Amino acid sequence: MNAALRWSAAIGLGLLACRDAVGSPPVERLPLFDARDTKGWSIAESSLEPVADKAPDGSPCLHWHVTVDHTAGEAKYPIGWPRFGRGIPEGPSRDWSAWDSLHFWLRADTSREALPREPVGLGLQTPDKASSFQRSLSELRKGEWVELDIPLREIPRHGDVRQIQFHIAESKYQHGDRLDLLIAGPELRRPSQPILVGLSPECAVMYADAPRIPVRFRLAGVKPGERAEVNLSLRHDGKCLIDATARLERGEHRIELDRGRAALAPGDYEIEARIAGLPEKVAGRVRLVESPWVK
Repeated sequence: MNAALRWSAAIGLGLLACRDAVGSPPVERLPLFDARDTKGWSIAESSLEPVADKAPDGSPCLHWHVTVDHTAGEAKYPIGWPRFGRGIPEGPSRDWSAWDSLHFWLRADTSREALPREPVGLGLQTPDKASSFQRSLSELRKGEWVELDIPLREIPRHGDVRQIQFHIAESKYQHGDRLDLLIAGPELRRPSQPILVGLSPECAVMYADAPRIPVRFRLAGVKPGERAEVNLSLRHDGKCLIDATARLERGEHRIELDRGRAALAPGDYEIEARIAGLPEKVAGRVRLVESPWVK
């Protein structure tokens, strides 16, 4: 089986829908490879194998093992870069632009007392080595499962991802150190219905006579080319004082609540937002203070 067909077989595991937690919206998941098989991976200065261990969510894992050797790396770099990675064949699997995050579970065990500050690195070629995305997985803790969900908005050019790789820099470890990394995923994720994330006023404190109150949030779970209707309101003591409606695409947004002729007294106010047709709402708070220009 050639590499392209192996990759197609991996993503053929399908688009999965699940609920990550009670009360949270369903999430669509697209596994990027089959963790039960190491075919297709390029492995250097280390070993990689499927294991019976499962991530906390029940996902299958690969086990990556490294014994740090400061004498046996590549000829020019004896203190080397143990790594494993794979290319992404041409096709829809390279385009992550319709998704919201790159997700995986990781557990690192080591012979050391603790992991170094930069224990493992993630690299993505977007689309080539010269324009690659690099991220240290500094969230890892010895002997603990860590769930990472990297927003794709943090990855430039994620519409053309051609390789994924995990690695360590042996210079950050001592000769003879051992590292065992369990990894479940990676997979692409997105909410299966529109949701609002990170709603907050642009300024937590504003003058009560400000003509507009800017609000920022991210809209996720909206498929490319589609829009969702978002309703926002400024409320005080349960009463709606200002409202606004906008039809928006997925992504980051800034909406201004126009005060118009409404007289707003100093105090604490609630900003409420919901997506039309859905019961869930999100809220933020803003404090209005007396303006020095009001006589």
